[in-house]
Amino acid sequence: MNIRKIEAFVRSVELGSLSKAAEELGYTQSGISHMMQSLEEELGFPLMVRTSAGIKPNNEGQLLLPVIRDLLAASESLDQHVARIKGVETGRIRIACYASIAAYWLPGILAAFQKDFPSVEVEIMEAGSRQIEQLMEERQVDLCLYAGSEGRGYEWIPLKSDPMLVLTAQDHPLAKRQRVSHEALGQEKFIAPMKQFDGEVYEILSTFPVQPVTAFSACSDYAIINMVGMGLGVSILPELLVKNYAAGTAVLELDPPVSRTLGMGIPQMKTISPVTRSFMKYVEQYVKENG
Repeated sequence: MNIRKIEAFVRSVELGSLSKAAEELGYTQSGISHMMQSLEEELGFPLMVRTSAGIKPNNEGQLLLPVIRDLLAASESLDQHVARIKGVETGRIRIACYASIAAYWLPGILAAFQKDFPSVEVEIMEAGSRQIEQLMEERQVDLCLYAGSEGRGYEWIPLKSDPMLVLTAQDHPLAKRQRVSHEALGQEKFIAPMKQFDGEVYEILSTFPVQPVTAFSACSDYAIINMVGMGLGVSILPELLVKNYAAGTAVLELDPPVSRTLGMGIPQMKTISPVTRSFMKYVEQYVKENG
């Protein structure tokens, strides 16, 4: 089975378009259409359906996608091993992470990594917790950086404890305190992240003796911070974010304190590619020195 046909299939369904996949991979549209037809004939059944929203995998294609992605990852790893034997470091790493990690960790990590691996392409996907876990489950990424844990179907390496902090407007009565109790926070109007983006805040709130009333919810942490600054409510956000962007808010500690654990997830240590293994070392070193 031709690996290029498989790659074309995956990119077509990821982009939702044969023409977009053809442009990205350097084929003509007729060429990629012929590749898909040839692949389906070789397998003995169709893999895709056309909808008003574009190309999507059918049931058979959806069943094969995780296996196909594993095959592509193995092919990429083989290419990297061959390149390394020849004395050249090349390849691609796909990373899923929080927007805050992309903004405040990755630039420093990538600056150091690129000096030693200038020919390696790094693709970054910013996402919330649930989407990151889905990307990992479907093997769409090689590595993730977020607040995960063990027992999620991939190997987990804890990196840093990240305290969760309370944000209020600067003129809010709570802003005069250094710490805020869970009971006191439960009396306030709350600005929450949307659950599919940040489930950990809801897990924290579920332990409070009094549940705050959610006045607003947003998918952007930065939108939440600005809404808090305008006096629309209070919120809870991680230290990694608010120490870099507080936007005129007051930042307080929770009493008792609550933290999340930021870490790194990989499908399987024994199967990861050489450049992914190397990149992991740069992540660990950066967090140790700067995290």
